Amino acid sequence: MSKVKIGLVVATAMMLPLVAGCQKKADGQVVAVVNGQEITQQQLNAELGNTQIPQGVDRKAVMAQVLQRVIDRKLLVSKAKAEGLDQSPSYLTQISRAQDGILIDLLAAKSSKAVALPDASAAQKFVADNPSLFGQRKRYTLDQIAFPFTNDPALGAKLKAAQTMAEVEAALKSSNIQFNRGSSVLDSAALPPDAAQKIASLKPNEPFLVPQNGQLIASVIRNTEAEPVAEQQATPVATQILRRQAVEAAMKKDLDAERAKAKIEYQPGFEPPANKGAPAAAK
Repeated sequence: MSKVKIGLVVATAMMLPLVAGCQKKADGQVVAVVNGQEITQQQLNAELGNTQIPQGVDRKAVMAQVLQRVIDRKLLVSKAKAEGLDQSPSYLTQISRAQDGILIDLLAAKSSKAVALPDASAAQKFVADNPSLFGQRKRYTLDQIAFPFTNDPALGAKLKAAQTMAEVEAALKSSNIQFNRGSSVLDSAALPPDAAQKIASLKPNEPFLVPQNGQLIASVIRNTEAEPVAEQQATPVATQILRRQAVEAAMKKDLDAERAKAKIEYQPGFEPPANKGAPAAAK
């Protein structure tokens, strides 16, 4: 055997242990290896999140089931990458949006750490000032008509004058506006206090209009159920609401500061719309 071949054989023999040493193994904190990609115990714990495993249930069995779910996902991801989907415009757009959301959530979490919990007196005052969220909380069952928003002033006047859903329907038909009927449930605790007060003061069968995603929703209360918050729960709930509001205020302050110093250039036609207030038809 020539010296060159002998040298290659020796070099190859020396590399074999190194290659073997680089192979990933499922041990320690690595619970599985899928086509060379490690799945760690930390990833498995994150997959479970805050899920509480009931007492008496075999934790290892649950973890094994979760692991299979992760492995299935990894295999499908590999398939998608093999087909080049990770380079598609749709994927890149969604990744960018997801990354934005994660960073904003992290910023909100950081801001929340700087916000002190309100004291008991502030929470109690909030409860007293917002009865629709607590003692006078109500759940409404609504009949609704949804239709596209229009700037037609004649239709707006008819809708504003409508005193029943039948009059709303007649106004839409007379203007050849297509609409859909439906129903929903509305919790007064989800409304701003002034809006909750206006809805509570409506006459029986009197409709109200709310703009939503380019549509107007005409609603009438079909049934009302009182669902007050228990007195012992009111202060803790108020405390969390006040803290959330403080975090939102801090985030808005940051946003306003960033917008003030940002250089933003719009293509014609994409400028932010002027604030013209609520639609004329809304009551």
